[in-house]
Amino acid sequence: MRKNDARDFDLDKFQFRGLHPKLRLGTASDRYAGWIGQIYTRERYRDRTSRRRNTVGGKSFLEEVLPVDSVEEYFEHFQVLEIDYTFYSPLLDKNRNPTQN
Repeated sequence: MRKNDARDFDLDKFQFRGLHPKLRLGTASDRYAGWIGQIYTRERYRDRTSRRRNTVGGKSFLEEVLPVDSVEEYFEHFQVLEIDYTFYSPLLDKNRNPTQN
């Protein structure tokens, strides 16, 4: 971006209204409970989140996640969702049988 560009966005303030209309933004997750009150309606998910334990770099933490149906509300805000779980575990095994995903 050129310094004197008059587009309507400010990367430092996370304002992206002036981005090209064919550019699509999304995230790598749709079930992040930290977005309740920002992306997701608080009342809709009251008492509907679950917790799961994850380990990264030998350290364990609890992650709070939304139910699968939260994807409906996700798509009210974003048009793209990265689905990367097939990278970590294919949908079919070597005999072409379904896996746990």
